[in-house]
Amino acid sequence: MRQNKQNQIIYFFPDPQIGGVEKNFFLISKYLSPHFKENFLITSNKIQSKIDRRIKLIAVSKFWLCISRRILFIICSLRLFLYCLRKKNSIIFSFQGNFYAIVISILTKKKIVIRSNLSPQGWESSFIKNKIFKFLLSKTNLIIVNSEDFKKEMKKIYGVNPITIYNPINKKEIIKSSFYKKKIKFFEKKTINLINIGRLVKQKNQIEILQALSNLKSLTKNFRLLIIGSGPEKKTLKNFINQKKLNGFVKIIFTTSPYKYIKMSDVFILSSKYEGLPNVLQEAAFLNKYIISSNCKTGPREIVIKYKYGDLYQVGNTKELTSKLKKLKKINLSTNKKKFSKNLKDFGAKKNLNKYLNVVKRLS
Repeated sequence: MRQNKQNQIIYFFPDPQIGGVEKNFFLISKYLSPHFKENFLITSNKIQSKIDRRIKLIAVSKFWLCISRRILFIICSLRLFLYCLRKKNSIIFSFQGNFYAIVISILTKKKIVIRSNLSPQGWESSFIKNKIFKFLLSKTNLIIVNSEDFKKEMKKIYGVNPITIYNPINKKEIIKSSFYKKKIKFFEKKTINLINIGRLVKQKNQIEILQALSNLKSLTKNFRLLIIGSGPEKKTLKNFINQKKLNGFVKIIFTTSPYKYIKMSDVFILSSKYEGLPNVLQEAAFLNKYIISSNCKTGPREIVIKYKYGDLYQVGNTKELTSKLKKLKKINLSTNKKKFSKNLKDFGAKKNLNKYLNVVKRLS
């Protein structure tokens, strides 16, 4: 494809945290940056070491986050407005705070691409807000979602027609980062070792896994559950663990490099109330782990169906989750390690990064 480097791209990502959206941003922006004359990132997070060197960081002080996250987004939006006025040939690519970015694009008459990461089920559902969201989404030039189920939800609720591009998962990096010399002592050879990775927030719903484990009663000694994450629900989870006397079977830690722990485990378990297309399930699949996931909107079903080495349960149905845990057999998980990841070609990095390049360049 012939490169046209006459235009600028301004990324809008006010408050990056550690998670799947951030991983996707680093991969996508790095892949796109050589194809634009100038690249800018408006954010509050000092992530210079992780972004491509071609991208100029327009950092806003995190001081505003201490006051209010909404104020932070407004301050970042003002920065976006000023840069759009200065950069006449720019397009906006929003990864977060999409509705703020759309308003700025309308005011400055800029083309805009937005990437939505969470099912509409996770958004505010009031009638007035839905009307506003529907209007704003109709003013975008391109909406990208990361699963086909997500696309159907957006069409149904907001009457828009987004395109689906799967999360570009870097298989080589996952395999490289999953290397380990010794297993952690917490996991045992004879136990079924479960792992969950995600922010400790109500959306991720880790309490459901703990409830299912507590239902197993005497069978609990056959399981170990490692939860990797941090967030406001940590105290609630810790209290439940203490109350149900699960301390010997459940551990909560935090790390920015979880792949070796996934590789050590037997089963990856996801309990989210809603998602977009969860990176962690794709990563667990590439490491050939058996998956048990909530059949939430949207994404898990798509991954599990393609992967063919996992199972789904209905969100909120702890009895069903308990039943699926009961059926797990260590010997089957140890001996049935087939290369199911060969079914995941649709999630490859290069294939999906090329899709991003093609659709974004059409607007520039």
